[in-house]
Amino acid sequence: MPRVVYLVFLLGLIAQSSQGQKQPPTHFLIGGTLVTPDGVIAHGWLDVDKGRILHLERSKPEIPGVLAVETEDLIFAGFIDLHNHPGFNVFPRWTPQHTFPDRYAWRDWHVYQKQMETRGYALQGDKSAFCDIDEYAEVKALIGGATSMIGMGADHQGHPGQSSPDCIRGLVRNLDHFTGFYGTELEQERVANSIGILPRDMNANTAARYAQEIREGSLDLLAIHIAEGLPTDAESSQELDMLEARGLLGPHTALIHAVGLSPSQLGRVARAGASIVWSPHSNFVLYGTTANVDAAFREGVTISLAPDWSPTGSDNMWEEIQYAHGVSERELNGLFSNRQLVEMASSVPARVARIDDKVGTLATGMLADFFLVKPLSAGANPYDAIVEGDIASSMDMVMIDGVPVYGAPELLERFGVALEPLTICGREKALNRAALPAGSFAEVSARLDKRMKALGTELASLDECGR
Repeated sequence: MPRVVYLVFLLGLIAQSSQGQKQPPTHFLIGGTLVTPDGVIAHGWLDVDKGRILHLERSKPEIPGVLAVETEDLIFAGFIDLHNHPGFNVFPRWTPQHTFPDRYAWRDWHVYQKQMETRGYALQGDKSAFCDIDEYAEVKALIGGATSMIGMGADHQGHPGQSSPDCIRGLVRNLDHFTGFYGTELEQERVANSIGILPRDMNANTAARYAQEIREGSLDLLAIHIAEGLPTDAESSQELDMLEARGLLGPHTALIHAVGLSPSQLGRVARAGASIVWSPHSNFVLYGTTANVDAAFREGVTISLAPDWSPTGSDNMWEEIQYAHGVSERELNGLFSNRQLVEMASSVPARVARIDDKVGTLATGMLADFFLVKPLSAGANPYDAIVEGDIASSMDMVMIDGVPVYGAPELLERFGVALEPLTICGREKALNRAALPAGSFAEVSARLDKRMKALGTELASLDECGR
């Protein structure tokens, strides 16, 4: 968990302790089936201290005085979302009656502008609403296993000197604003997020600055929307050339969407060492098709998976994995295994963002960002629990920086945290009250609901619950 959230959490503990409540431990053991890059450790144990995994053990360590929580759950590394627009995830699903040739077509469509863009910018333009939007969007991501995400905030041009409100220190790690990886100051991150390469989305000065930062080694990843349109669309087809002309096609670039790229263009992406971020759910809603991940895979392009945004994509990473599985089975002859899909949401994006020495896998020395899930059945493939499991009944706990932030109340209570009850798809869950960046989630939701009604719409549900 970002360091300042951890401090807020500690202050909450002090308050709880003064009221006679147990102080949650910073050193603990948690048992379950560990899903690691090197294989599955049945009945294994994680030894966690001060937010970091000290050891992975095959049998329970005997450490006097240390809390040991044994479960029958599967333990996975947290998901890393490299493509999202969280500020719009407070809006309900938007379902256009037809598809589009490219993103410029729907962005310029008067219906979208009336129903989404005008309302979205009005809401996000109110600075007093930012922290409520941030908390709601982060909780929405959290319930699907995301422990790191991108895109919160409207500053896609990346203007130097601009800083986000302090609440973005967060609940989920914000990769482009604050993660806690690089100290306590905001905007020290080594990941940048951009809406596109055309002049309407990125000016020449910004492009030159990104290219310079990559050359100098101060920018590890530029995640940028490229070729978000059909292969026959003229505007989309030129974007790869523009990206390359500006010196931005290389190992430090992740191409978001890439729907319009041909096999030969994907070959160029592979040779440049760049990667793509696949968001099939939103692609099919908006364009009736998705990126040619079959060709990308054959060309050796690294592929991450992410939900885009909940108005036309999935509510969270878990559900985007399930959607991608359906596409893989129906359209791609089972191209991706369940393990590959889960890794495309965890270890792969960690490697793409060059944070794989910190998060993305369960390993000694990594930060304790992980989640616990009920297995489908004894002896079942652990990855099936995500691809086939129900998110509300399956997800038992999410930890960030060794702090339990969401999950089953009875499990969170083992760690002594103060809980705020939450109902997800009819299931009783809870949030760690001390970790919430804008205060009570019920109060945040009430304020947002009032704002959304004033805009002539409604607050999105946290999850569509299979609808």
